[in-house]
Amino acid sequence: MASIIYYIVQMENSYYHGLNENSMFTTDEEQAFAFTNSEAAEQLAAKVNGTVQTREVSYEELEELSADHWTEYDALPKDERDIIESFCSNLQLGIDE
Repeated sequence: MASIIYYIVQMENSYYHGLNENSMFTTDEEQAFAFTNSEAAEQLAAKVNGTVQTREVSYEELEELSADHWTEYDALPKDERDIIESFCSNLQLGIDE
């Protein structure tokens, strides 16, 4: 079965989350920042005295998660969907407001 390999950085009982300096770590592995580049993960691990953990997710599992997220997204009010779409559009264009 086809899958994607990714890497997370673990420090004792927590994982690098990467949102901001106030909440850079999480105890929930599912919320850990997923690196697709092992070198970038190794660099961060050295910086925070952590270790790199290799994980794998199948395309089938990703498709199932995607379907669940689309269902949740479709249930949102239109104004909230518009905000999300605007934000994602800015990310794709590289616009930093």
